[in-house]
Amino acid sequence: MIQLLFRSKKKASALFLALTLVAIILAVFTGGFLRTPQNRFLIIRVDDIQDFAFREGQLFLLKQSVEANYPLSLAIIAGMFGQDAEILEAMQLAVASGCEVGVHGWKHENIANFSKNEQMTILFQAKTRIKELLGINTRLLIPPMFSFDSNTISAMHEESYTIISTCADLHEPSSISGIKNIPATVELSNLVNDIWQMKSIDAISAEAEKSVELYGYAAIVTHPQEFISNGQMNHIAIESYINLLVKLSETWQFTTFENLNLQK
Repeated sequence: MIQLLFRSKKKASALFLALTLVAIILAVFTGGFLRTPQNRFLIIRVDDIQDFAFREGQLFLLKQSVEANYPLSLAIIAGMFGQDAEILEAMQLAVASGCEVGVHGWKHENIANFSKNEQMTILFQAKTRIKELLGINTRLLIPPMFSFDSNTISAMHEESYTIISTCADLHEPSSISGIKNIPATVELSNLVNDIWQMKSIDAISAEAEKSVELYGYAAIVTHPQEFISNGQMNHIAIESYINLLVKLSETWQFTTFENLNLQK
């Protein structure tokens, strides 16, 4: 009888320990890293991708994306892209790693200044160039100067574009005649007296938090030139950017406009 009681107590103790371990594991997974980034989507949009200009800044952003394994949304000036072999190769690697590409005009023109037929030509030429060079059939338009009009929307329909991304300060997220408008909501840097000054990590994080409260997502926009100062790479900006990504990765899920559109 004493032995049976002892064995029962041992079994009960072992069961209690097992249940405790299960509870701890569940607490870690549901209260920690698995729950935190879920449904907190963050896009990093890089405008002004092109041949030769600010190339060290472009190469840094592209290679950093591949090495750290997070996607970028890359806005290509299509008529000024494809001749710089190193940029093209870096772009091909980035696309293969999960980055998306969008049209940022043909020659970085203000698209709204053109007729519908002219806009259709711009969108067709740009999409065709990107398809030829990167093998991507993009459906994303990131208009230069964040400028577009009703003709742009009509031209997008004609050329099978589905998403437009501008800036939330000008155009809040919406659906425009069936075209999804998913703007950038946070600017990485401020332009002061023609000098790019990156915001603090805390300031960017706070803006991203406000964005997800307002719109359900956050999209940070940056440019390669923000990482260059006096013709040289700005190592302070580079270090701040890398530290920002590390912090954001703890509580956000990096994604693209196309993937975000599928989530909604």
